[in-house]
Amino acid sequence: MMDHPIKRAVVIAAGFGSRLRAGEDDTFPKPLREVESVPLLVRVLRCLAASGIEQAAVVLGYQADQIRAALEQESSLGLQVSYLLNEQYSKSNGVSVLAARDFVGSGCVLSMADHLYSPRVVSAVLSPEFAAGSCVLGVDYDIPRCFDLDDATKVRVEGNRIVEISKTLSSYNALDSGVFRVGPSLLEALDEVYRAKGDCSLSDGVRALSERGEFFASDIGSACWIDVDTPEAARHAAHLVRLLGDDLEGRFPARPEPLAAFPALEAVWQARLRSSFAVVPDAE
Repeated sequence: MMDHPIKRAVVIAAGFGSRLRAGEDDTFPKPLREVESVPLLVRVLRCLAASGIEQAAVVLGYQADQIRAALEQESSLGLQVSYLLNEQYSKSNGVSVLAARDFVGSGCVLSMADHLYSPRVVSAVLSPEFAAGSCVLGVDYDIPRCFDLDDATKVRVEGNRIVEISKTLSSYNALDSGVFRVGPSLLEALDEVYRAKGDCSLSDGVRALSERGEFFASDIGSACWIDVDTPEAARHAAHLVRLLGDDLEGRFPARPEPLAAFPALEAVWQARLRSSFAVVPDAE
């Protein structure tokens, strides 16, 4: 059981985000790409605040000054924000986690800047069933609802422990939602990989701990999430926000006809009906 609630989060926002760019000459940073007129990173920070997080450290790299300047103009984030610099931002995302070593302390939430999710995903990784210092990944067992399965990070879970994680797994039963609870053991595992290879991905750290049975999976249930990695995913995320609200949890109207063109949205709508959420009837 946790001795005290976790109130801190690290958000990784250092990479190039090249797959979401409009063209070869587009240098606009991915974390500032807007979904329904709100930058991705702002949405992530607001969600963390709504989840009870009070302090967030944003790890910057590519276009760091531009991203920081934009965030400092935001008055409605709802939490205290500090900034860390990963000068090796061309390397894998595990290096950004290592840049946040001092902030992580005994434990914190870890989020990607390009994943949108409901506050229930954060609640899942902070579940009191996991001991203090545990490393936990929020996983989605409802695989068919994933918007871009080819690009998703696949996870094989046995009991409540992760045994394998990779984008290329052929046998898996869950997907990585992009939200973690992490502690010193992950930093130690990443540091070991980095010293051996000169680089490390977050999945490298998860894999190293999972081989020792030390990385847990927490079911996010029907909570909504999406990895906004391509222009198509960004359009889909905008539809989700319009359907479910800014927090991806709000009241929504009965099934709009255009959903027929978006099978994954149709699945979300059907899941919401099955989950005892209030439904606002069509105005007639």
